[in-house]
Amino acid sequence: MNNPHLRFTPEQPVQTPAVARNAGGAETDAIIKGLNGFVEADAPADIPTLNQFLRTLMNEVPIGCYILQPDHTVLYWNREAERLLGFSTSEMRGKRCVDMPLGCSFVTGESMPTSSCPAVCAFATGKAQTTQMFMRKKDGSDLLIRNTLVPLRGRSGTVVELVSFFTPLTDESYDHKLVQAIYETATKDPLTCLPGRKYMEARLEDAIEVFKRTNHPFAVLFVDANDFHNVNNTYGHAAGDAVLREIGLALRTFGRKSDAFCRWGGDEFVGLLQLRQHEDIEGAAHRMLKLTDSREITVNGQKISCQTSIGITVVREDDDVRSIVQRADDYMYQAKRRKNSEIVTDTNAE
Repeated sequence: MNNPHLRFTPEQPVQTPAVARNAGGAETDAIIKGLNGFVEADAPADIPTLNQFLRTLMNEVPIGCYILQPDHTVLYWNREAERLLGFSTSEMRGKRCVDMPLGCSFVTGESMPTSSCPAVCAFATGKAQTTQMFMRKKDGSDLLIRNTLVPLRGRSGTVVELVSFFTPLTDESYDHKLVQAIYETATKDPLTCLPGRKYMEARLEDAIEVFKRTNHPFAVLFVDANDFHNVNNTYGHAAGDAVLREIGLALRTFGRKSDAFCRWGGDEFVGLLQLRQHEDIEGAAHRMLKLTDSREITVNGQKISCQTSIGITVVREDDDVRSIVQRADDYMYQAKRRKNSEIVTDTNAE
């Protein structure tokens, strides 16, 4: 650490898991101190000097650690990473992490796209990222971890390496598909076979976090059955249930793998639509309206339309789950006031 070209510049403390702060004593404290600053160096060649110091500590503490280059090549993989995930140093070093079967996924069990990868975000923004996620072990099971990734910069400001510290949030391993199935089943609405409100709230929280890191847009769709109470009062609750099942089926038919839908409550449904760009909302609106308008049920020879009123809005920088759902809900009520079947989006809202 006597290299005159290296110095730490204090930054805001990185949120490090309590288990990491309490494990490893003074050695862990030294590593966390390193996490709380970015390294400045005359050239990337100076970084290994610091890394040699850090690696001496990292191999001895009970915290998983790896170091990545900008192309995601693994430069370092410590003993605890070997123990936690089962991949040896020789298997990982010199390989791109994205080419290894690490199976990174969200806490909901859904596969994590490249745009949501915390390492991609840390390299792109130059800011530390802390994420709760699953990583796939060599034996095929999944480990729930808290992963903190910190960029190391040169004097030019370029991120030259990325240091990751990760700790398990539980001692148990998980089967990836089983976790997602359990989570969806626990919240599933038995009438429409769609997940429930709590599942959607969790998905929206994840989507907003990804949006704030990557600026990747998504939209929220709020659907309400038209004249639902009249259907119940005129034809009975069995007919009302049939209408809700048809709307649920329409939503499942509409959605892509990257989209998600739920029964929000009563005759209300909420969807999460992934977008390539903001303008995609218009195409989604027209497809959704056409699909719901085509649905109908038959009760005692009487055909009953399953028309809906729909609001769709794209996420904004200051949104949280409550605000974006409320805006989509407001659009839905605007649609109800206009005519029997309508969609209101950001482009035609009052």
